Parts: sequence; C-alpha cells; structure tokens
Amino acid sequence: MHGSGNHFSAMINPESYIGSNSKSNFDLNQGDPSAWENTNTTYNNYYYGGSDYNTNDQDAAIDHSLFTDHIPSTSPVCTSNYTTTVEVDSNNYSKFVGFSTRKDEKRRDKQGVITIRRWVCSKQGYRAQKYIDRTDKKHEPTCQTREGCHAAFKVHFEINNVVWVVKEFVTQHTHNLVQPNHIHFLRSHRNVQDSEIAQLKSWRSVGVKTAQVIDHLVDQAGSYSNVGHMKKDLQNCFDSIRRDELQTSDADCVISYLTTKTVMDHEFFFDYTLDENDRFDNLFWTDSTSRSDYGYFGDVLAFDATYKTNVYRRPLVMLIGVNNHNFTTIFSFGSLGDETVETYTWLLRTFLVSIHGKMPQSVVTDGDRAMHKAIKTVMPDSVRRLCCWHLERNV
Repeated sequence: MHGSGNHFSAMINPESYIGSNSKSNFDLNQGDPSAWENTNTTYNNYYYGGSDYNTNDQDAAIDHSLFTDHIPSTSPVCTSNYTTTVEVDSNNYSKFVGFSTRKDEKRRDKQGVITIRRWVCSKQGYRAQKYIDRTDKKHEPTCQTREGCHAAFKVHFEINNVVWVVKEFVTQHTHNLVQPNHIHFLRSHRNVQDSEIAQLKSWRSVGVKTAQVIDHLVDQAGSYSNVGHMKKDLQNCFDSIRRDELQTSDADCVISYLTTKTVMDHEFFFDYTLDENDRFDNLFWTDSTSRSDYGYFGDVLAFDATYKTNVYRRPLVMLIGVNNHNFTTIFSFGSLGDETVETYTWLLRTFLVSIHGKMPQSVVTDGDRAMHKAIKTVMPDSVRRLCCWHLERNV
C-alpha cells in the first residue's frame, strides 16, 4: 500500500466505557459514520480495508474485516493507566496486522500528567542525513529500516472535559507487511516471559548456557515462532539480571568507600539516592580540594554528561572549570541513573549544597534539553551557553 493514510478525530468519554469487557469498544465500522460527526467536528472518510487496499502487494491477502476486534482499546479509567493500556492494545493491533511499532511523541502538562501520546510504525520517517554523512564512524552502520511510512495512532487528553480525543489513526503503510510466521522477529513483539526468566536464572546458576536454554524453550513451544523472542533477547535479559546483581554489591562497596573518605577528609562530601525498588540510583561526590577550587574559579561552570561508564552505561557527569593557569579543574562528579530533568535538578541542587550555595555566573552545556531545563530551574540567574565543540559536531 502506498500513499498517505486518512485521518480522523473522535471524542471519547471515559465513563461510557468503564466496565465494558467488549473487545470492539472502538469499532468504527459499526453504525452510521454521521454519529461520529454529532460528537465531534470532523470525521474524514476513515480508511479501514477500503477498495484501495491492494492484496497483491502482500505475500498473502489479509482479511481487514477481522481488524475490528484488534483496534487499540479506548476504555480509559484514569490518566496514569490509560496510555499504558492503549500502548499494549495498539501493539497487539500491529502484531495482528504485521508491523512493528515504536514510541514517537509524548507530552506532559505542568503537573506531569500525560496529555499527548503517539505511536508510529517502526519504518516511519527517515534516518537523519547528518548521521548518514558522518565520516568518523567507528563501527559499521546498521541497515536503514526507515522508509517514510505514515501509519500512526495519536491521542490527546482534554483536562477540562475529562475526555480523550483520538486525533490520528493512519492504517496505510508504504511497505509490505510481515507474514504471521515472522511476526516474532519484529522488535516490538519480542518479549521474554517471567516464567522464562525464572527458568533462565535457575539453569544459569548450574552452568547451563543461554543457547541450551533457548533450545529447550523452542522444544517446549514446538517452534521458534511460538517462543515469542530471539536468542539475543534472552542474552540481553540475562545481562540485565547480572548487572542488577553486580550493582547491588558494587553499590555497597562504593558507599562504604565514600564513607571512609569522609573520615580521612573532613571536607569530603557525597550524597546518593535510591529508586523505588531501593536500588542504587544517583551518586554525587566532591572533595576538599575541588570545593576550594570552586571558591576561587567557580565563575564559569562547564556541565558535561557525554561520557558513560563501561559496565553499567550510566552517565558520568563532570562539573568542571578553568583555573588561573588555563588548566582544567574538577569541581565534582555525578553518576546518574538517567538523564531526565528531575535527575539533573537533584544533581545541581546537591552541588549547590556542597559549595554553600555559591551560584556560577555562566554555565556551559552540550545543549541537552533536560540539562537546560534543570539549570534554568536551579540556577535561574546564571547565563547559559552552548559548547562550541558540540555545536560544530551537530551542525
């Protein structure tokens, strides 16, 4: 199928769907289309298996009349759960049709409530030209999979009316859809079940290799297509489990070491946070020399988080400056769990506590949006500047 898909806009009242167990809550093929016009401003000839669908473009014809039961559900109960439910249902729809999805747009209001959410086909858009033209590539580039597909599903939340509005639902693709027996190779449809993770932990503890585990799972399921994931997914899952186990023991060692440093250096300062699972999350530290250097040379603060440690792939933030000899001087370090506004805000506020609240006159960053927002919140009077090296690299 080629060409752009048709769009529609429809208003959904959450209360009318609460308690419904029907799979076809969002059946646009039922009833008179004019009924949708009575509840909203537009209804533009919603495409759903119309006459322009060419089954010759596919290896096997697909009965689009079956799609009704696989339309993404629109039965929200509350804001926090709705987007999760729609994401699952829209992914199930894409699995039934034969394509992979990815997250595209998400916006929140000032209270942190999700107001806009959009999912697209994994082949949507094109790879940015600046990445194609780069000459300093260290690894062989991956194959280009994006080819400008238009398939998308987008919802808005209207707080005043307490309703969700479906703003976009494009069903047409610019590429062939995947055969049912190849669906499990698509990225958004590969997942490792909890029961398989439990078996993996048990078998790996007695020395069974990952390849042998996947062979056993295939034997249990009857075929690779029934397993639901690939060997690489199982390996990634095991690596994640191993990192969590290492992180727990390593975190204890780090905290113990830093606590000992405070005894040796009375001006040594550190702080850390835990996540919702009581696991090590963010860490900040600085010593007496760094704190003293900031007192003399802290007018300009460089804020860089481009380096990631090898084992855990965590951002290592260095807050640095320049002394009177034009040499780099380090003011503090931060090991972060992620690169969100909240995390950067915590880091900067902790940094200000360590240097008794002295604000820098200028802050140099790499242009990261989350970093920019955090600096604007914590250091509103400091002048924010972009690093020339990053500007030249991203042009």
